[in-house]
Amino acid sequence: MNVSILADEILKKVEYNALRIVFNKFHSVVSFVPTVSTVLSPEIVERESESGGKLGELDPYEVEGDETKGEILQNLAKFQFSYVMFNAVLENACSEQGARISAMDSSSRNVGDMLDRLTLTYNRTRQASITKELIEIISRASALEG
Repeated sequence: MNVSILADEILKKVEYNALRIVFNKFHSVVSFVPTVSTVLSPEIVERESESGGKLGELDPYEVEGDETKGEILQNLAKFQFSYVMFNAVLENACSEQGARISAMDSSSRNVGDMLDRLTLTYNRTRQASITKELIEIISRASALEG
């Protein structure tokens, strides 16, 4: 799935003030943490910068060319949304692979234990069969002698 296309579609079709993206943040192979990431809409970012808030502060060297501060902040907000979406997809993929690795490791251990138990049962049954045959042979030999 191309995340940038999905992000563009969401930005075009959905009106929002803030989006909350929920995903599993990879912590280790056996654990992940449910995480919520909030992204403000480009309009909110622009309004905040116009009202003098710290959200949209830009140094003069950060502004190049013909773009206004509002356009730059809108572009940055769109980029941030795409980045957060991409990061969420990657974190979910890592968490999924970790869960698969853990499940396969557990399955492998369970199969090993089961194989050991079956081998032990097979060997005991075979040993009992051999012992029974030996007893029968010895009993017949004793009966012929006696």
